[in-house]
Amino acid sequence: MHMRVAAGAVFAVLISSGSSVLAGDAPPNPLAPVSSVLQAITGGTNGWTRNMDGSYRQAQTGVLCPTQFKTFHLDSLLASKDDTNVLGICRYSDGEGRVGTVRVRQPGPVVDPDGIVSANDKSLMATDGSAPPMLMRTGVDRKTGGSRLTVTIARNGYLVDCSVMQIEHNTPKGDFPLYCTTLSAAK
Repeated sequence: MHMRVAAGAVFAVLISSGSSVLAGDAPPNPLAPVSSVLQAITGGTNGWTRNMDGSYRQAQTGVLCPTQFKTFHLDSLLASKDDTNVLGICRYSDGEGRVGTVRVRQPGPVVDPDGIVSANDKSLMATDGSAPPMLMRTGVDRKTGGSRLTVTIARNGYLVDCSVMQIEHNTPKGDFPLYCTTLSAAK
């Protein structure tokens, strides 16, 4: 009996999605109901789902935050309290004082006292074929006073900031942000 009800529901979804295609609309994502349920179960937000191995994946961008890479271990997936353009931040630590983050955000206004981030974003989102594959910037972390190295890439109309911060005042090693850009391309 339950199989008939489930089969009927699947058939109804297929017919309704087929009629919208005939009407000229973009077809709906057939996995949207499943994604919504998985997000509710796993506590994921803004398109993030937790995989069986404990990693997280952001659906629209294909960004993957594994449980560990290099010497870094995933601490948490955070929602941004300060910026509504941010879809989520994967936070990592290496146990030696370095903190890595993978921040996925929509293009738009950002806290940017020097204007560097906005200029980088504009360059990365260029639609005339002049967009570079990535842009790198260094600076001082506003909250801790430590050194920060960030590599930003564009993925499917979103921006991904791969950063590493350390309390020391010399420039952090680029292994985390550069490797992070390759993980972001995973589908």
